[in-house]
Amino acid sequence: MAPRRLALPLLLAASLLPAALRARLERPAARSACAPAGLGEPPRHWLGCATDPGPRRALAADERLVLGLPIDPNTASARELAFVPGLGRRLADDIVADRAREGPYRSVDDLDRVRGIGPRRLARARAALAVAPDP
Repeated sequence: MAPRRLALPLLLAASLLPAALRARLERPAARSACAPAGLGEPPRHWLGCATDPGPRRALAADERLVLGLPIDPNTASARELAFVPGLGRRLADDIVADRAREGPYRSVDDLDRVRGIGPRRLARARAALAVAPDP
C-alpha cells in the first residue's frame, strides 16, 4: 500500500521537473549595457555596441531619437525634428525656416522664438533636443 501512495507524488514531481528545468535553461542571458553606436556602411548598416566589430559611423538623428539620445536642432532636418515629442511636421518646417532666416540656436530655449512653441511645448521637447557646443 505504501508504494502506491508514493507513486502519485513521484509521478507528479517527475512530470513537472522537465518544465521547470527547461524554463530555467532557456532563459536568455542578461545583456550587458553598452554604449550604442552606428556600425557598417549603407545599405548594410546597423545599430550595435561601440565594442562590436565593424566600421564605425555617426548615428543618424532618427536613430538617436529611437535610442533616447537628443538631437541637435541646428543640424536636424525637418523630417527628423517632426519625430520630437511636442513638435510636428508644421513646427519642424517652421524651425528649419527660422534657423535659415535667423541663424543657429545657441540653446534649446532659443526655440521659443519660433511661433507656436511655448513653454509647455518646449518642456515636452527638451529631453529630445540638445544644442552642440560651437567648435
